[in-house]
Amino acid sequence: MQIHKNHRGRQSESHAGSHDWRGPGSDFVLVEERQPPPRIELARERMLMCRLYIGLIRTLNEDYGAAFGSPSDSATGRTIGIYVFLCTMMCTPVSPSKIANALKLPRVTVVRRLQEMVKHGFIERVGNAYRVTDKVNLPDLKTRLQRRIDMIVETGRKLSELEHQRAA
Repeated sequence: MQIHKNHRGRQSESHAGSHDWRGPGSDFVLVEERQPPPRIELARERMLMCRLYIGLIRTLNEDYGAAFGSPSDSATGRTIGIYVFLCTMMCTPVSPSKIANALKLPRVTVVRRLQEMVKHGFIERVGNAYRVTDKVNLPDLKTRLQRRIDMIVETGRKLSELEHQRAA
C-alpha cells in the first residue's frame, strides 16, 4: 500500500496536474490500490469524491489556519464561511436569517459561528448583514487556488475514466 507523506511544503511544479495531487495534507492512499466493498454502489466514484472533499477542506484549514476551524467547529462553520464568501463575491452581504434558510441550519447556530468568525477577523458585520474581510487575500493565492483546481480537474478526469470503464 502506497501512502503519500505529508511534506508540509509547497506543491512542486513537477506534481502539478499529476494523477496523485500532492499538496500539503494529501497523505491519501491511491484510489487505484483500494478495492471498495461491493455492497456500496458506485463506490470508486464516491471514494474519489470523498478524497476530493477532504483534500479541499484540508487546504482551507492550511490556508486560513486553526482559527478558521475554530474549537467548536464542525463542517458547519466552514460552510457558513464559504456561503458568506460567495455572497460577498456577488456584492450581497448576507443576514444570519438568509444564511440559516439557504443552508438549512438553525439561526442560533449561524449567529454563533458568525460571531466566532468576526472575532477572528474573517468576516465583518455591515448593518444586519455580514461579508468577508480582506483577510481572505492570502499570499500566493494564485498557487493555492491552482492546487485546488488541480484536485478538482484530476478527480473529474478519474470519474470520467470510471464511467468509460463501466460503459465498456
